[in-house]
Amino acid sequence: MPYIESNGLKFHVQVLGGGDDAAGAKRPKVVMLHGLVIDNLSSWFYTLGHPMAQQADAHLVDLRGHGRTEIADSGYSVADHVADLLGLLEAWEIDEPIHFFGNSFGCVVGLALARQHPEKVASLFLIEAHFSVPGWGEHMAGTLALAAFGLDEVAVREYLATEADRKTSRLAKRTEKLFFDTTLIEDLKTEAPIDWLGEVQCPVFAIYGSESDILDRARELEAKVPQCTLEVVENASHSLLIENAALIKSRAFEWLNTHAGTDYVVEHVEVSSREGALGTMGAPEAMEVLNQMAAENRHLLDERELPVRRGV
Repeated sequence: MPYIESNGLKFHVQVLGGGDDAAGAKRPKVVMLHGLVIDNLSSWFYTLGHPMAQQADAHLVDLRGHGRTEIADSGYSVADHVADLLGLLEAWEIDEPIHFFGNSFGCVVGLALARQHPEKVASLFLIEAHFSVPGWGEHMAGTLALAAFGLDEVAVREYLATEADRKTSRLAKRTEKLFFDTTLIEDLKTEAPIDWLGEVQCPVFAIYGSESDILDRARELEAKVPQCTLEVVENASHSLLIENAALIKSRAFEWLNTHAGTDYVVEHVEVSSREGALGTMGAPEAMEVLNQMAAENRHLLDERELPVRRGV
């Protein structure tokens, strides 16, 4: 299983794609970052990662404390995640601007990277971008079932203990450790509101669900980022990547065809009935199906032989 050392931690990564060909023809370099706590690289691996690898090299990573990456006691600020990503780019020996794909919290890492290191980012594709505004930390903590609904530590521990008896035991145990044994929540609460969106100069595509609880971020991105294209999907929630995987794939292919010179075939994607059901069910049910799919195909992550790549 591939791991990379970055910023003092061992990160679990997956690189999908064959790399530049023998003649030296460059394939676009895509980096995909997931959201917080109940997410990991599998949400990309089982949706967009493999289709993307047809014409690009897709670099997936479990963020610090997530998936199979080590859990650090501290260092969960946006700045820390940017430092992690810079180390990964160096280890991967990526010396060209990347096409960044982010989901939820992963998006703010991409935005910060593009602002601080514009030479490293060719474009941003943002799904339900979650970034700091006044009160953001408290909202994020609430979203993670700690603050907003009055849940105290005992209640959360009881919930996680119940979940630990189910198939989600590994995720529940890691979630408990992230909540109570790291500075994750405090780091989120103390994150300064973003006032620099206007400094992001690369092309940005932002997509949100009309029923998302962070739809205000969509309008802010559209208003402040100079090259932002916004799409709002009707009757969709924050779980766009899971609930609308076919649509996201279509938009992603269109984006790379325009900004990376690829020639993906953009069309409606036929999926199995179980995968197709994701488009009509709510977020909790969709996540349950995705988790089931991941469990059934875990050997793909555990045993598959990846192409021999530098730094992997």
